[in-house]
Amino acid sequence: MARLSIRLVTNDFDFLAPLALGEVVAEGVDLRCERTAEALDRTLADGSVDAGELSFARHLIRLANGDGSFVGLPVFPHRAFRHRCFFVRRGSRLRGLAELAGRRVGTNEWPATGNTWSRAALREQGVAIDGMSWSVGSVDGTPSTRPQGTLPPYVRPCPPGRTLLEMLLAGEIDALMCPKPPGGFYDQDGPVVRLIPDYRRAEQEYYRRTGVYPAHHIVGVRREVFEREPWVAASLYRALDGSIQRWAAEPRPLAELTPWMLAELEETGGLMGTGWHASGVEPNRRMIQALCDELHVQGLVERRLEAATVFGEFEGVMASG
Repeated sequence: MARLSIRLVTNDFDFLAPLALGEVVAEGVDLRCERTAEALDRTLADGSVDAGELSFARHLIRLANGDGSFVGLPVFPHRAFRHRCFFVRRGSRLRGLAELAGRRVGTNEWPATGNTWSRAALREQGVAIDGMSWSVGSVDGTPSTRPQGTLPPYVRPCPPGRTLLEMLLAGEIDALMCPKPPGGFYDQDGPVVRLIPDYRRAEQEYYRRTGVYPAHHIVGVRREVFEREPWVAASLYRALDGSIQRWAAEPRPLAELTPWMLAELEETGGLMGTGWHASGVEPNRRMIQALCDELHVQGLVERRLEAATVFGEFEGVMASG
């Protein structure tokens, strides 16, 4: 019997190397792995992509709006805490998330998963996001072309021809909230610094309080592929998770990235347990529900989604064997 040809597009993550190199295989599938920095956009825009990486929040928003164009798999290729993602001018007196209450903040995208988690971190510190003044636009380059949806009344687009970095340095906003440090951040005595210098400790304390390790991306199977060959969802899930587990079982290559990376891996395991990179719904139920709740509270969806149903079609296939 011929194996089904499947085109999978993801970012170039270390833990997918076993799958890309053929050390882990997807049963019944001739898998063509493409790893690219444009994975999120290509998965959505290119109809020839059978499965690929998706923004978790935007996928949930589509589900809440009745758009089932992709069937989600509970594999989380990109996860990160977000306290590191707030920036202020050098010399600012602001020192923590709670101090952003009522302030003017610029961000690169409104519905993005990472920024949803960042606003969740603000709310966890008692900050009312609707009591702040928000600007959405380019941080220091080309603005995002992804749809921003209907912006709340306390959010406005960045003025034409301006960047958020320019506005920050001019004192027109108080802080930036964005996934990567803005231009000049790594320059010696650069004009921008992190709001929370010891973000590592802040993120560890957040995890101790909430038990949430935020996931930003999932993998989705295009609806037409799923309806034609539903077993493909289970095959891809097992292969992706198998690649992650094979990578996690032998940390030595990662441990040699820096002289003390091994100590970092050991400390992470001590805090979060050995399953901090686990796939599946049950090990991640608290995190999944937290994102569903935040999307509703933050006004990005009208109806609250339940973690039990987000991956329901996938779980149905797994249950059927």
